Amino acid sequence: MSVENIIKEVTGELERLVTTKTVIGEPVEAAGKTIIPVTKVSFGFGSGGGEGKGDKGETGFGGGGGAGAKIEPIAFIVVSEDEARLLTISGKTDFGKIIESVPEVIDKIRSIKSKMGKKEEKSEVAEEAEHEGSEEE
Repeated sequence: MSVENIIKEVTGELERLVTTKTVIGEPVEAAGKTIIPVTKVSFGFGSGGGEGKGDKGETGFGGGGGAGAKIEPIAFIVVSEDEARLLTISGKTDFGKIIESVPEVIDKIRSIKSKMGKKEEKSEVAEEAEHEGSEEE
């Protein structure tokens, strides 16, 4: 089996395992609501191989491949007649982290603006003092 065939086989298996149904699960009906699981899928793979000749002219090939996958539930979409809600599971999603960081970013922007405003005030005071000094001469 060539390295190319090993890669094709490994990626084919990953393609078979990781589908949209893996990320957005099958809906489940319960208590008049539809619950849809949402997962995070991470995977990786590697393969390699080589050929060689021995001292006596014999040839050989060796190769191998492997893959790993992690499927982690991150949320549920709960749909009722009145609304649809996203309920996240423990831990923070990337979107949740972004939303939580917004107040910090706003505070930093205000701080920078405040510092810039103080520098401008000092500059204006210095200009006025310089202007007054030149009028006295």
